[in-house]
This record gives sequence, structure tokens and C-alpha cells, in this order.
Amino acid sequence: MPPGTPYASFALPYPIRVDCFTCTDHLPAPYTNPALYLLTHSHTDHILGLSSKSFAARVVCSPDAKQMLLRHEVYLERSKKDAGEVAMRTFAHLKVDGGALRRDLLHAVPLNTPTEFELSPTETVTITLIDANHCPGAVMFLIEGPRGTVLHTGDVRAEPWLLTSLSRNPFLQPYIPDTEENLRASLTKTLNAIYLDTACLLRGTVVPTKENAVKGLIDLIALFDSDTYFFINSWTWGYEDILKGIARAFQCQIHVDRYKHAVYTHLSDPFIRSLVTRDATSTRFHACERFERCSFVDVPPFDFKNDSAPRSMEGKKVVYVNPMTMGCAQWESYRVDVRSRLARGKDVDRLLVPLERHSPLPELLNLVALFRPRRVVPNTLVPALGGLDWTAMRAMFRECMAPPTPGFRDPIPSELISSGVDHTSVPDLASLDLSDTDSAMKNIVGDSAKLEAQKWADDGSIRRRLEVLLGWLGPHERGIVNRVLGRSSPAPLLHRNDTAPKTPKRASRTPIQLKRYVEDSDDSSDDDGSDAHARTARILFAGDVSMEGSVKSWLSSSPSQMLGGKAQDYGC
Repeated sequence: MPPGTPYASFALPYPIRVDCFTCTDHLPAPYTNPALYLLTHSHTDHILGLSSKSFAARVVCSPDAKQMLLRHEVYLERSKKDAGEVAMRTFAHLKVDGGALRRDLLHAVPLNTPTEFELSPTETVTITLIDANHCPGAVMFLIEGPRGTVLHTGDVRAEPWLLTSLSRNPFLQPYIPDTEENLRASLTKTLNAIYLDTACLLRGTVVPTKENAVKGLIDLIALFDSDTYFFINSWTWGYEDILKGIARAFQCQIHVDRYKHAVYTHLSDPFIRSLVTRDATSTRFHACERFERCSFVDVPPFDFKNDSAPRSMEGKKVVYVNPMTMGCAQWESYRVDVRSRLARGKDVDRLLVPLERHSPLPELLNLVALFRPRRVVPNTLVPALGGLDWTAMRAMFRECMAPPTPGFRDPIPSELISSGVDHTSVPDLASLDLSDTDSAMKNIVGDSAKLEAQKWADDGSIRRRLEVLLGWLGPHERGIVNRVLGRSSPAPLLHRNDTAPKTPKRASRTPIQLKRYVEDSDDSSDDDGSDAHARTARILFAGDVSMEGSVKSWLSSSPSQMLGGKAQDYGC
């Protein structure tokens, strides 16, 4: 797991380690030898330790994750192989087909197929893999056994369609209460814990759905001349919806490099397999290696402040497409701005698309509220915050949890407490780099694209995360954060990416009024709905210090009502 994962990446109370395969000798017994390893997906920060030739334990994953891992090549390996040099795949040792070392450590399990695994001679668990809507092969793990049931989300994008799918999944339905009374009913059960994707926990922005983001991008691409070429900066796995949308809209294939082609053509998704090509001359749309772009979309450096973008090496007009995080209202305003610039004959050589791979806070609240577990444990914390983000989670998800059950005890094993993060003390934040941004901003391509992104997108900086964090802390911690931000007096508790006029304080909104605003936001057409989403975001997150009133009102409806109606739909 990424840095900051508590409890040494174990899915407690089971001796099962998730997305971390490093040495465990420093851990106390019985955690020095995990009984089982789980891999949610093949992103680099989730496979730490698997490159070690000494690793020899079984790993449960999806079939696509297995294929991607076995074909995984770091950039150095890719460049060597592309240059004709011999390069050994980093993870080739996990599956050896012949000789004395014949083995296969990757145990691929089909999705929605409960499978038993023996942890010890006296303990067996049933594990079910469920689509996580993050990247190819990414799954959640439902772990059921004698110590209770936990759901590990890995990295997840809990869009409305995914919540609907989860609510209809027969293996999850026993853990989804219709009403608060059903939390104590005999036919439904309560999850002991959800291990939650918190990579975007401190983003309160209501973001467009993937479908809305791709549709908006397609509409912008259609405004350019038919001889314009496009480079899609799919710098990591998880942006395949963009490739699919373009292929479907323009009835063309996407040019990819050798490495991407080898991975995509071995996935279970037939559409992905069919839409990629190695023939750079056959299409205007390219998603090849960003460090070694093909001649059709490789534009030489230029002074973007004074010059228009030059043509590519093949003489093509090229537009760079960069995925970024953007709120619904920003996305609508951005599209209007691009249309206006094109209509005035301005040179546009970059586009942004708000395709988010992780769920921000509003979607995470809906996901947890669907199940109402006893505990929520973060999969990722910001180490520099010293546990303040975990402390804030108590307030964030309070109204999404199951009510206390008399006599129930689900303690964290004392031997692993030291492996977690101390979220009982106030950290020293003086050394924080407030300008540090997220990976999407760091991986942007195009000489002028970064300025474009800074104007329209949420760069995920530590400063912005602290601004979100403020609304969920107590007065003492809040004072410390305000001083770090250089504020001598209280400030708005959450930065608003949406730019519509301010609404009255949340206390003036009744639950009925709030429900109406959320329902009115169910409009995923091209030009409508963003303002309703902006109002929803402000009602949920703007206003006074505690924030508890608005979230409590918002979550007062049952999960089934949220799914059955329009309350959960943030499609813009």
C-alpha cells in the first residue's frame, strides 16, 4: 500500500496482508508470517516488495491483475526493450513455467466467486472479489470468516452506478441494511470494518462521473478541425474510459506503444483489446509512451507565452489531453471557455478532462452509508499530517456508521498498535510543504498545460487538503492548522471549487430542503445540472464549524433510499 497505511497493511482482525509485500520480520507474532496476501491491483504503490526474488508466498488477485503484473515493465525496462536490448521483467519470478523452480504464486480468482482459503489448520475464510471501478483488474475484497466480515476497497471510484451494482450484488446484500432497525435484524449482518480508499478523502469537491467527463471531452474534440491530432496522456492505468469513449465516438483505434499494447491485448475486456493499435499512421488519436511520443504527436518545446504551439515532427496540429481533478461547476465553466476560445479563432493546444480514479469525500460518504459498518479504517494516510486525517475521519463518517451494539468488542490487536498511526496526539506540521501537488499534476504533459491546470483544476496540494481537514477537527487542532496556513483568524472550512454564489449557512436548511437539492442534481446532460451539484456541495460542506448538521441531514435517508432515488447521483 502507499505510505501511511495503518496496521502494517493487515486487514484486521485477520492475519491477511493487502497490497504490501515487504519484509515482516520487524512485526510482532503472529504477523511476521501473514497467512495470506491480497493484491487489489497492479499500480506501482500497491506492489511494493513483490519484486524481491525471495518473496515466495501465495497472492490472491483478479485474473486481469495477474496478467498486468506479469507483463509489468518499469520505464527503464521498457526503454531497454524498445531499444532492442534484453530486459528481464521485474515480476517474472512470480510465475515460472518450467525447470526445477516451476511455480505460480499468483492465485487468480474470478470476480463474484466466493472462494475458501485456509489461514491455518483451524481457520478458513471465504473471499469474494468485486469490481472496484478504478483501473483494469482492480477489485475489492469481501473477507468472511469466524472473526467477522470486513470489506477492503483497495482503490475505488464509487460512482452512482457502482453503488447500485453493490446494492444488487447477492454476496454483499446480507451486509446492506434497508433501515437502521435492520442493522439489528437476524437476516442482515453488519460489517466489522470497511478498509476504505482514502487517497482523495480530503477532497470535498463533487466531481463529474466518468461518463460525464468523457462525453464532455468528446464534445470538445469534435469542435476541432478533422485533421487535428490528439495525444491522450494516459500516464497510468485507469484512464481507459477516455480511450473507449474516443474510439466509440470517432470509430477509430488508438495508437499505443509496445508495452501498453502487450498489456491491453491480454485483458479480459474485448473492447480494450480491439481498440488499440501499433500502427501510428492509422489514427489521429495517440496514447503512446509519453516520454517517447511518436512523431505524429511529438511537438518540440516552445515559448508558450509568446508563440503558438508548433506542429509535430510530421507537421500535425496536436492537442494534448490531460486528466485532472475538477469540480462539476469548474468542468462546465471550462468547457464554455474552450468553446469560446475556439469560436474566436484562438489557438487551443491542450485540453483537460476531469476523469477521477478515486472517490472524493462525497462519494466515500455514500459508500460507507450504504453498508453502515462498525468501523472505518483508512487505506492511505498522509504521513506528514501525523494522523490528523484519521482523527478527522471519526467526525466525517459518524453518521454513516452502525449504532453501538451492546457487548460487541472488535479491538485492534495490541501487538499491531505500534504499526498504526498515533492519531491521539497533535503533530508538528511546521515542516509541511503546502505546495506539494498530486500525481496527476506532476505527470502533466504539454508546455502550457500546467498553467491551464492550475487555473481550472484541483491540484491536490497539501494546502487544499488542510483547508478541507479544518472542518472536521476540534478547536485546538484547527488552531494549529490555521497557523500552518498562515491565518490569524478562522477561515472558510472548505475551499469551494464551485464558483456559484454563496448559499445561506447550512443550519437554515432542513433535511427536506437538502434532499430536494440533492435530487435536483440528477441531470447528467451536457450543459445542465452543474449548478445543482454546486449547491449540493456547498450545502454539505460550507458553513459553520462542526459540519455535523448538514451531513447528518444528508445521511438521514436510508442507503436504499439514496440508491433508489436520485440522492446519490453526482453525474453533473
